[in-house]
Amino acid sequence: MSRPMLVVWVVVALASSALMWVLPGTETVPYHLGWATFALCYGLEQWSGRFTAWSLGAFTLVTGVIIVDRAATGVIDWQETAEIPLMLLLIGLMVWHVRRRNRALAAVTVLAERERREARARELLTRRTSHELRSPLTIARGYLEVIMGRSREPEEAADLRVVDEELTRLTRVCERLVRSMRVRGDLETTTFDVDAVLAQTAERWATVADRVWLLEARGGLLHGSPERLRAGLDTLVENAIRYTGPGDTIRLWASRTGDETISIGVADSGPGFSDDLIVAINGATSSDRLGAARDDLSQTGLGIGIVVDIATRRGGRIEAGRSWAGGAEVTMVLPVHPELALAPGHGNGSLRQLAMRDSDELGAQLGPVLPGMAEGRSA
Repeated sequence: MSRPMLVVWVVVALASSALMWVLPGTETVPYHLGWATFALCYGLEQWSGRFTAWSLGAFTLVTGVIIVDRAATGVIDWQETAEIPLMLLLIGLMVWHVRRRNRALAAVTVLAERERREARARELLTRRTSHELRSPLTIARGYLEVIMGRSREPEEAADLRVVDEELTRLTRVCERLVRSMRVRGDLETTTFDVDAVLAQTAERWATVADRVWLLEARGGLLHGSPERLRAGLDTLVENAIRYTGPGDTIRLWASRTGDETISIGVADSGPGFSDDLIVAINGATSSDRLGAARDDLSQTGLGIGIVVDIATRRGGRIEAGRSWAGGAEVTMVLPVHPELALAPGHGNGSLRQLAMRDSDELGAQLGPVLPGMAEGRSA
């Protein structure tokens, strides 16, 4: 294995020792040059503990003998010999710190590789979960629509409507679960057009919901995960659709405050949030604080938990209030240049709690049909 820094250190150590011997009275210059070379080379290339100890001992012995000889012959003062143990102590501390740093880097590398493997496993689980949950629900809804089309008895039709409502609720919980699983991983980041993402979101939802759609996009470019932004917008739009009816208005917008923050929001002309919900949402710094933030229509906690974690993961926040029409308005206020480090409780842990909470909702829905799932959750 090539060790260029090792070769440099050996050559400089031999040259320094030779210069100390042939140049009486100037020993300290090559002496310190040798130790400085060791510090530089060892910082760039770590060697085995045995060779490190051997080379330090040999250089200390050879140079120490020369310094003691010069002191004994009166060339230098005896106090100069104090540098022998002091330099060895300083270099020993440096070696300890370098080896400690390298062990920490190795541990971080292992953790990073483990996280990459877990991210790949989560992505695979998300795809499988999406297929396993959506396919049976789609089939069940198709059969239900056929049966509802055949039914003529009012009582039977009422029962089928209850089944349809519960199936819709179960579908919504499944979508939330899959969405939260998808955004909690380390998704690819890139520079993307916020306005294009808003336009695509409005276009997708306009095909399935009879609403008046307004788009005011002035967000520009942003570096981050477009997949996370889509997930947050989908959650907010889904909430707006549930709280509005045909002919109501849903507005998607984005604006930028200089080069510091970008605001991305969804507003509607529905009944709006209650005061308690607004206080709960505005005071939330992670999804685990939103457990009580729900009403009769929210059922699974408004899905705001997903949006809160998406915003706080980037170092932003959520602002809830009333729209121009008295309905609900939720805004993600995001920094254009986010901090590299996540605040405590704003990373994968809080998203994992959100996914667990949505999983509990799913288990509660399926409990009567699959008792084992509910029992397994409580075990």
